[in-house]
Amino acid sequence: MFTRRSKCSRKMERKPATIVVLEENAAAQDLIEQTLRGSGDRVLVTNNPLEALGLARRVRIDLLVTDAGLLERTDSLVVKRLQGLGQVLYTHVSADSAFGEGERANVLRSPFSLDELRDAVTAALQHPR
Repeated sequence: MFTRRSKCSRKMERKPATIVVLEENAAAQDLIEQTLRGSGDRVLVTNNPLEALGLARRVRIDLLVTDAGLLERTDSLVVKRLQGLGQVLYTHVSADSAFGEGERANVLRSPFSLDELRDAVTAALQHPR
């Protein structure tokens, strides 16, 4: 799922962001959270799509980083509400996934490095779709 280094990683500067991580795998949650906190971001983590919506009602979020596979198993109305929050970065996207189709999606296909995660978050924040 993760690799430690990407072949080419560029340093991107950006302001710290408030990011909700919606991920069902505890180990992946920890890695993503540590990586984003290390970049100076405020990170809120959950494995429950409804809880992610609740967080968004209480806190202004800049980005939702979510496991595409988890959303594929979530009620479509909840998915639409999550997508309506603003910027979304879909992770763990497989080749046959419905997520990532179209030019507007921020997608990080598995496996990815932590450097690639940081770069994808920066790109999603700097270039709203």
